[in-house]
Amino acid sequence: MGSNRTYGVSRAADQSKTYYFDPRVLRNRKRLAGIFFTLAMLSHCVSFFLLYLAITQKISYYLGVMIFLPVWIVGYWFGTFFSQVLDMKLPDGTKKTIISKKTKKILNNIVFYMGILLVAIWAYFYVTHILMVEKNTQLTNN
Repeated sequence: MGSNRTYGVSRAADQSKTYYFDPRVLRNRKRLAGIFFTLAMLSHCVSFFLLYLAITQKISYYLGVMIFLPVWIVGYWFGTFFSQVLDMKLPDGTKKTIISKKTKKILNNIVFYMGILLVAIWAYFYVTHILMVEKNTQLTNN
């Protein structure tokens, strides 16, 4: 039934082989990529919200960092899954991207740099607020 469906024709290097992709597979991969991108961005938004709560001192910095770490790891993994689901490996060993390369690069950079920014901000606040407070309390207790 679905064998006559063709979408995204790709030719191999020797021009003798043509690969056909079922549109349902491409549509499902795009949906899965959208879900992974959304989950990665939600994870980063939760991390920014934890940062906001820690800065406004609704939660302690220590608790914020301890919650941030698993949330950031989840966001990192969903970003990785997003990147991987966009590439299809052809039988000849080449890769085909299911969306445009420019769009893929932009979305991957958004997820990646948001993750790096979060780690940098949390590291700054961890060093300036938690470690300095512990150092000052140790000096005053002696």
